[in-house]
Amino acid sequence: MRIQGLKRAAAGVAVMSAALLAGVVPGTASASSGPATGTDPSQCAVAGNICVWEGALTGRWALYEDIGTACVTAPFGVLATVNMTDRRVEFYRDGDCTGTSAHSEPSLGLHSWKSVGALYSFRAV
Repeated sequence: MRIQGLKRAAAGVAVMSAALLAGVVPGTASASSGPATGTDPSQCAVAGNICVWEGALTGRWALYEDIGTACVTAPFGVLATVNMTDRRVEFYRDGDCTGTSAHSEPSLGLHSWKSVGALYSFRAV
């Protein structure tokens, strides 16, 4: 089971390395303090962080540190994530984490969900 987690973490690092080499410039934010700037995109691969993308790991993206169980409203419709937290993260169709979760991202998960459609809020559970 530990090897699967390491493989997922390695996949996250690979995605972020590719984004960095491609010159992707992130939109950054902190779940506790709101939007922030100047964060290195390799921080998406750091334990405890989560990154969300507007496309299927393409386009605009945002980095969040220290998310908790409070609802986080995304800066755009989210279609992909790298979850380096130690908790599952639930994504919702609305902007305030109400209703039924539309996507559940496991700890150390890396996924896109174009078929589900854009999701606008999330929180750790």
